[in-house]
Amino acid sequence: MVLLKVKEYLQKYTKSTKKLPRRQQVEFLSLLGQLIQSGYSINQATNFIQQISRESSWVKNLNLELAKGKNFAFAIKPYLNNSLNFQIGMADRYGNLEKILLQLADFSEKCLKQENKIKQILRYPLVLVFLLIGIAVAVKIFLLPILSSWSNQQRVDFVDEYFWFKVLGVVLMTLLFLFYRWQSFKKMSKLKQLAFYTKIPLFGKTLNHLINYQFSLQLSMLTASGLQISQIAKDISKNNSHSVESDFAEKLVEMLEDGHSFSDYFHELSFLDPTINIYFQQGANKELLNRNLKIYSKISYEKFLTSVDRLISLIQPLSFAIVGIGIVLLYLSMLMPMYQTLGGLNQ
Repeated sequence: MVLLKVKEYLQKYTKSTKKLPRRQQVEFLSLLGQLIQSGYSINQATNFIQQISRESSWVKNLNLELAKGKNFAFAIKPYLNNSLNFQIGMADRYGNLEKILLQLADFSEKCLKQENKIKQILRYPLVLVFLLIGIAVAVKIFLLPILSSWSNQQRVDFVDEYFWFKVLGVVLMTLLFLFYRWQSFKKMSKLKQLAFYTKIPLFGKTLNHLINYQFSLQLSMLTASGLQISQIAKDISKNNSHSVESDFAEKLVEMLEDGHSFSDYFHELSFLDPTINIYFQQGANKELLNRNLKIYSKISYEKFLTSVDRLISLIQPLSFAIVGIGIVLLYLSMLMPMYQTLGGLNQ
């Protein structure tokens, strides 16, 4: 009986502190942003969300934490991913929290829409790919052995006998190699992983725009606080937030302590746009710097959305081209044995 109660308590606790699914995080931020834009305070908005939400248990817990006097950034932390938590925490500490929440809501909602659009576009080609694989397997198992028996080609029978063993061996070796490479990749720092991702054809340029958008947006927020970038970086690096943003800060602190400049930092992280560094080198007042960073972040954001739309427009033609090549190869695999069989019959 006692063990059962303990188990129920643990299940209740883990459920209440479990991070929300990404879609739910986006929906919450989107609704929160709309309410804030309509004039609600953060506390009023979360209370309203609790009243209309179907799954209000976690929102209720959030409101209880806020009622105890905890700030929003700390109370929401168990439910959001590390990147969102970092940005909300920095906005709460250095910038305008409500304004950043609006930006996060808009950005997260648009990203989710783009992802849904990609899924819809890929759905039909993926169905075709699976059908093609099914037909290929059926042809290999049922049709080709019949054609081989007609032509009495013993060599083909021998190949068929060991074909699946060879395929299985190749698949296993490929999986082992990919698993080894993945484990090595996971051990790399997040910044090195980003550098790798940005070099991927087609996809890399889109990610580059996204990185520079978020980097410049956060810099504009932090510089508006009036503190030096080096001071803020040291503060962020001590938070141990396990986010990409904290890795950026740790890298900057490490390079500054080694005697390198802010320009060297941009040279080291090649995926960062040097234009951001130019704003700092101009030595302008902080208001102008902050305005330049905000404008740059908006431009990068528009470039990111445009790049995503271009990727989406390429996905369907490429997927259909792959399916078309697969169909041609499938027909060849059927026609060649039939041609050999007919040739043998003519002889």
